Amino acid sequence: MTEMNPGTPRLQLDPPVPADRDAVFAIASDPRTWAHIPGARSTDPARVEATLEMFGTGWREHGLSHWVVRLGEGCAIPGLEPGRVLGTGGVHLFESEAGGRIWNLGYRLDPACWGHGFASELARTAVACAGEKLAEVPVIARVLSTNPASARVAAKAGLELQWTGEASEKTRAAVGRESVQRLIFADRELEPGVLGWLVSRG
Repeated sequence: MTEMNPGTPRLQLDPPVPADRDAVFAIASDPRTWAHIPGARSTDPARVEATLEMFGTGWREHGLSHWVVRLGEGCAIPGLEPGRVLGTGGVHLFESEAGGRIWNLGYRLDPACWGHGFASELARTAVACAGEKLAEVPVIARVLSTNPASARVAAKAGLELQWTGEASEKTRAAVGRESVQRLIFADRELEPGVLGWLVSRG
């Protein structure tokens, strides 16, 4: 299946390979990237390796998943050298228990590159690629109220808020708050069964 490596004006986007693990783990294990949910921080390289393999399966089976994001060769950002791994992001195809499919939009970038609009640039590209691959499949993003920056990225990518509700006890414990709202964004109205499945996932 043809892979989509579109790149953006400032970013190089590549499907993950095993050699990316250490750089991705360094970002995934950085406490700053989990400030909105400290209890979910990745501290095991094997967990990151499994996530990259899941993305790899998405690329092999569907021709689209999450990319490893690098700063483009022609992009000059103080303190960031071209080619540096900035994180991961994209859309991954999931099958809900209700029978409907979704593209799940996600992004996790190095705090060193925050504030330059890279997440929005990445998210818009991912949503566009999902539409080219399987336009009939909705794109969704799940965000916590403790991460308003991520909600803004989803909105800038063209997704609209579809549902808000209290997070599960497990999620609240990982966040460290008694009350945390979950937000589900999508690029269209979701079928009740698919939305119900997303809500049930805590």
